Amino acid sequence: MLKENSLPKYFWADVVNTTCYFLNRVLIRPILKKTPYELFKRRSPVLSHLKVFGCKCFILNNGKESLGKFDEKTDAGVFLGYAIQSHAYRVYNKILMTVEEFMHVVFDETNPKLQEHEPKIVHEEETTQKKQFVTEPESVVEN
Repeated sequence: MLKENSLPKYFWADVVNTTCYFLNRVLIRPILKKTPYELFKRRSPVLSHLKVFGCKCFILNNGKESLGKFDEKTDAGVFLGYAIQSHAYRVYNKILMTVEEFMHVVFDETNPKLQEHEPKIVHEEETTQKKQFVTEPESVVEN
């Protein structure tokens, strides 16, 4: 997971924590037909908050730093996992170079490696608009 997302080796503990968090909510025990989370909490887990490990994310700057008029309201980050004691996400903030827990995060779960190989679909409207703006070069008269 670290190599796939080009993350440094010192995030290995976050990989282990995220994997355990995921497996406890998804892996079904064959004899009991329940997940470990269901056995411990006696209710089914909510899976809607699960995100792709190492995906790009944007952290809302909600008052930690004073912002100027033209400063960005978000910081870029990398998703590392889930908080243990709260409903927050563990995120590596690329600007501050720290790992913190945030609740107000927007995720970009697209995989840029897969998008490079997909063929681009061109719509008819785009091609007609491009044709309108292309002008023919003027003929050069040679002496």
